[in-house]
Amino acid sequence: MIIRRNILFAVLLNVICLSCINKQQRIQSGTTSDEKLAIIGGNDTTTSIQVIDKDTIVYDTPECYLWYVKDLPDEYKDKPVSMWVEHTVYGEDVQTINVFVSNPMSISLMYGRGWWVEQWNGTDWVAAKAKEELSWFDDGFEKLKAPLLYCFHFPVGAYYYFSKGKYRINKWFYAKGKEMELSAEFEIK
Repeated sequence: MIIRRNILFAVLLNVICLSCINKQQRIQSGTTSDEKLAIIGGNDTTTSIQVIDKDTIVYDTPECYLWYVKDLPDEYKDKPVSMWVEHTVYGEDVQTINVFVSNPMSISLMYGRGWWVEQWNGTDWVAAKAKEELSWFDDGFEKLKAPLLYCFHFPVGAYYYFSKGKYRINKWFYAKGKEMELSAEFEIK
């Protein structure tokens, strides 16, 4: 009888402890929904909580959708600052586009949160059809290293409607006190 009582007490104690641990993790992670969390660790190690985008992308600078930076490959070192998309053709249901920017200069680029998409209407580049009014707070971010290759992972499908046609994605950069508007063209088929 005493053994049963001790086993029952141990089971109840474990249930209560696990319940408290789960509530503690939810309180700590209250800034985002559970499906965007990765909890790393266990009860015998230090536990860390990492916010992960729904595509499991961990951003270097989430405010700017900057996925990563790396040393500039040699093939880009003799070219001017430039921007291009990962693929030149996307489907109408595109959700994200990876945009690369090469900076072969010896000074770093400054950039902000802003980016926008335009569509070619046969004569001019015009604002692409947005799902809602868009505006960006364009503060300054900078990696204090150069030359670099930047990779941005823009969630275009969350902000724009796409139909077949020619598009370009644009972003401002700053270097040596001068601004540069870079763009990269792509097609929707």
